[in-house]
Amino acid sequence: MSSSKPNKQRKNAANAALHSKRKRIRARCLDPAFPNVRNVTVRVGDRVSIRRGDWGNPGHDKDEGGKRLGGARGKHGVEANVISVDSKLGRVFVEGVAHSTSESKAEGIPVHASNVVVIKVDDGDVVRLKKLEQRNGGDE
Repeated sequence: MSSSKPNKQRKNAANAALHSKRKRIRARCLDPAFPNVRNVTVRVGDRVSIRRGDWGNPGHDKDEGGKRLGGARGKHGVEANVISVDSKLGRVFVEGVAHSTSESKAEGIPVHASNVVVIKVDDGDVVRLKKLEQRNGGDE
């Protein structure tokens, strides 16, 4: 049994093996192909929508307002594909979510997996799709 103490929980999560941390990068699944699957492990190629944070609001570039600036609420932010996953930090990198460096290069901004929602699961891995079909109740 694992400890109920928060400091030991955080220590075990920080010192976990990399393959265990990889499975913790999960997000809500709203793919219409899998209506009974609640969440999935985020992978490269999945189409995600950012729902929370500065990139989750329509006014992230302060041009069209947004929640903080008195603009419209209830809209969702960037919707694009996952280009990279950082298992060590538990973050994902999404297309179009970047800022420029001092050398005028575009550098991706890491987004926590809990702030995104998977809109479309990447269909490149047939084993993953088979497991999702089983979780969806496809063997009935």
